[in-house]
Amino acid sequence: MTAWSFCPEQVKKAIEEVNLKNKGDQNDLNIYKDLWLNWTRDFSGSDKYKQWAICNGIHDALIQQIAYRSKTVKTFYIFKTDYRFYPVILEPYNFIEINESFIETILPNSYVIVSQPNHEGGITSWFERLVKHCKKVNTKIFLDCAFFGTTLDKMNVYDEIFDCVAFSLSKNFMLGGFRAGIVFGDDLAKTLTVPIDHWYSYSYYNSCAVQLAKRVMTKFKATYITEVAKPLQHSYCASMDLEPCDIWMIAKDKSGNKVNIVDHLQHKVQHALDEK
Repeated sequence: MTAWSFCPEQVKKAIEEVNLKNKGDQNDLNIYKDLWLNWTRDFSGSDKYKQWAICNGIHDALIQQIAYRSKTVKTFYIFKTDYRFYPVILEPYNFIEINESFIETILPNSYVIVSQPNHEGGITSWFERLVKHCKKVNTKIFLDCAFFGTTLDKMNVYDEIFDCVAFSLSKNFMLGGFRAGIVFGDDLAKTLTVPIDHWYSYSYYNSCAVQLAKRVMTKFKATYITEVAKPLQHSYCASMDLEPCDIWMIAKDKSGNKVNIVDHLQHKVQHALDEK
């Protein structure tokens, strides 16, 4: 079974035309940042953060920022329905896995890692409750937006309670191997790939990811697949007695179990993209 998404032939062709560089420069950094701000405009607010950094996928941002915050944070929180690699990243630290009914037990001055849209299938119904409680107890949130673009949702990702927000190209077009990501925040770890400060010459970063972004993000918007996949998802789910999730790749059966439907849809989605 395909894990998540697929890479359309149009995107594959664009990748073949990427001109790789052995080293980037300040101009490439400016282009990369602007591309991401435009590409993620449906999740507005990233431009309001004071800092940003290229990251090798969201994993890189998580690892670096968690290590940085561990100097002052005693407890990290994640959700049992969320990304299953979070416990691996948090293994060296004190962390607690909870479900939505335990949001109000999150302690003051802790740290929450959460993805939105979520592996439950979209932006979760309890997310606003989480934000409200974290503001009450002064606990920061790392907002992982890896699934951005796989739904048609819109939201604001700038808030005083968000320590940072991160995006990547991994999920949209199955491009995880390129490790193309970005993170925005007001106080980012200096160990991130491109901390924007005087200690670095602005050339020590994943230039391949930047070149990929220049090619892919200028040709394909984040919802390139999703806009044609959503009607096909709804039609398939109706025929199979499934409930379509906001994330086009996921459905739920009568028992509420998630069903990955990528393998059933990708050929129809590809045909629809060819017809555009």
